[in-house]
Amino acid sequence: MSRRRFALLATAASLIAVLPSLAVAESSSYVYCSNGIACVMAPCPSGDALDLATGTIIRGVVIDTTRLPPLDRAAVDFPDKLYAGKIIVRGSIQHRDEGHNLPWLVATSVERAAKDDEREHCSGH
Repeated sequence: MSRRRFALLATAASLIAVLPSLAVAESSSYVYCSNGIACVMAPCPSGDALDLATGTIIRGVVIDTTRLPPLDRAAVDFPDKLYAGKIIVRGSIQHRDEGHNLPWLVATSVERAAKDDEREHCSGH
């Protein structure tokens, strides 16, 4: 077996083993905001997310913005808007087994600005 083929197979196998929740995660729209808990060591439960489809508030959420388009993340006011609950992100809630039982909101796109009634669960609203 060539080294290149072996490398591809090894990569595919590791992705299948490490990221099974990504394949089955359903995408939804969320309003994420800081809940005021100060973070000492990552990951920390410093956010809450409102699932707009169900109306469920998920407490103690860790957000992963690495899958957002670079232009969305590069906006100067992006972190402020995100943590204040001023934007709606599309993504999925995942439960990763990393020694912590925290839900992760994996954001994949910014949809629009949040309305005031969608931000009511945010402490600074």
